[in-house]
Amino acid sequence: MKWGVQVVRGNTHNVGSTSVILQFASGRYLFNCGEGTQRLSFENKTRISKLTAIFLTRVDWDNMGGLPGMLLTLAETGSQNLVVCGGHNLTHAMAAMRHFILRSDMGVGVKELRDGDAAAAFSDENIRVTPVHIYPTGYTVSAHEQGADESDAAAIRRMLLERAFGVHKAPEPTDRKKREPPQPQQKKGYYGQECKEAAIEQVLQKFEQQDEDRTKKRSLSPGHSPKRSSDVFLPLATPTPCALCYIVEGPEVPGKFDSQAARDLGLKPGPQFAQLVRGQTITTADGQTIRPEQCVGPARPSSLVIIIDCPSPAYIDSLTTAHQFVPFLEGTKTAGPQKDQLMMIVHSLGPGVAQDARYKKWAARFPAHVRHMVSAPEYVPDNNPFQRHLRIHAAMHAISPHTYILPQATDKAELPLHTFLDSKNLVAPKSMMMYDIEPEPKLDESM
Repeated sequence: MKWGVQVVRGNTHNVGSTSVILQFASGRYLFNCGEGTQRLSFENKTRISKLTAIFLTRVDWDNMGGLPGMLLTLAETGSQNLVVCGGHNLTHAMAAMRHFILRSDMGVGVKELRDGDAAAAFSDENIRVTPVHIYPTGYTVSAHEQGADESDAAAIRRMLLERAFGVHKAPEPTDRKKREPPQPQQKKGYYGQECKEAAIEQVLQKFEQQDEDRTKKRSLSPGHSPKRSSDVFLPLATPTPCALCYIVEGPEVPGKFDSQAARDLGLKPGPQFAQLVRGQTITTADGQTIRPEQCVGPARPSSLVIIIDCPSPAYIDSLTTAHQFVPFLEGTKTAGPQKDQLMMIVHSLGPGVAQDARYKKWAARFPAHVRHMVSAPEYVPDNNPFQRHLRIHAAMHAISPHTYILPQATDKAELPLHTFLDSKNLVAPKSMMMYDIEPEPKLDESM
């Protein structure tokens, strides 16, 4: 199965996040959706209509400023059952968009990958994503940030989210022969638990009554109605500085089919070959049973990609001591086969992180074969990725230089990459750059 990582935009002095897309034949997975993500994707003809899930490393404007526009565009393309994953307060942020976005047929699902929650992971037919939570030095994680949020306020946020985006439904199997008859739908709560609709409605009515009492204290315009769903009071949320890193595991690579071994067993190319490749045991005309392992080699473990978001040097200690990364590091007792499966690390770093000795020492402990994409302001030029707009602007500047002033930009980075690590596997992100993970690791800068 072919898949890879495509860069949408790197982290510069003007852009505070890195956006990349994991591309599969059957889906796309976007990590961070800052301002301009949708515009860049459209300009470079990236098929965002195939987006399956969006992952946010932080719930702030740098990382999700382009999300409202992206959702509206996806709604116009008929996209349904998109999943948005992120950290604490993601449901609150999505529910706050209800005044701007009302697409009840999209079925957008929101999954908060909260610290300490055993269910905080995402998986489907293509990838499995495990979050790693990091915090600035000196920050104490409060109790409300731990585990799944089952409070009354969380129930209200999910109800408002459902009203704005509709009910998220799991995708149906693509193989029609394996489809089961449709079953009556039962409403589900946050991690698949049964939803007590009567209880939630009761809590919702309580919040609506509180909001109605509040609005009575101020003058209302003649056409104002406090009972509209968009006027339901959204419970306050407590900000958190949590940042998420992601360990992404791709699909297992099937073993190679040995056609000569199949022929030696008396088989002919055709449907029988295809059955063996799919892992099915076949019986020949003379009654001989042939198992897949007789003609298909052993499967290879899946490749791994790590997405790191370290906003400032204050997060370095939490990041470098996270136990989830220990199996990938050289010279540790718990290092396992995962370090051989790791193909790429995307370093999305804030100002000062890439030149911090603690971070450089930690990054140097990853295996030598790993490709490091260093997305930091010191190594990514402050250029203009919107080439179509830039060409039009340059043409208008030629007509009227005083009216159309060219934007300041540079194609030269502040520091050379070798000042980050002494490695040949370093690359600075460029818009639409593609790095193939499977079937063979390969960098393609021609996009």
